[in-house]
Order: sequence, then C-alpha cells, then structure tokens
Amino acid sequence: MSLNKRQVLIGGAVILVVLVGLAVGRSAREEQGAGPLDAPAAQACSDFADGYRDADTPTTRLALADQVSKSAAGSDNEVIADRVLAVGRSANDSDAEWESAADALTQACRDAGWT
Repeated sequence: MSLNKRQVLIGGAVILVVLVGLAVGRSAREEQGAGPLDAPAAQACSDFADGYRDADTPTTRLALADQVSKSAAGSDNEVIADRVLAVGRSANDSDAEWESAADALTQACRDAGWT
C-alpha cells in the first residue's frame, strides 16, 4: 500500500492538531494544578514563613522542613506538597539550593492564595 502526498499531508496535519491539543490541555492543567489552599497547605505555608528566617543552619533547616512536612500532610494541594518535599531535600544542601527551594515553596503558597 502506497501513500500519496495528500494522505501524508493530511496525516501530518492530524498529528499536529493532536499535539497542539495535548500541549494546550497540559498547560491548562498546570495552571489549575496548584490546587486549593486547604487547611494543611495553609498551615504549612504559615509554618514555613514563620520559621524561615531562623533556619540558617542545616539542623534548623531540617527541623523546619520536618515541621512543615507534618503540617502539609493530608493536603490536596499537590504543588505545595511537592515544594515542601523539595525544601526537605535541600535542607542539607548549599544555601543557594535551600533558598531556591524556599522561594519555590513561597511562590506556590502565594499562587494558591496564601498571604
């Protein structure tokens, strides 16, 4: 079975439309993906904001990350939960990595409506 030019072009156009549709759908999900600022997420955001300034050593960072992780348990907000985990993973890393994770968590909190 041989394909002619027209069939190849139609097939390519269909594939392009499907890919664009998937990209748009994914983008829309990511924007909505922050999820609600439920009570556990709000508590985690508040706990982190309250303790961030004093978390200046790996030990205090780990303690803060542990507290924030406990607060976030049960949250339906996947973005905040992911950022909380990243904060925990970076607690023992360089200042730059810790600050980057902290900024990402703070932004996720703000994006969800926390003030």
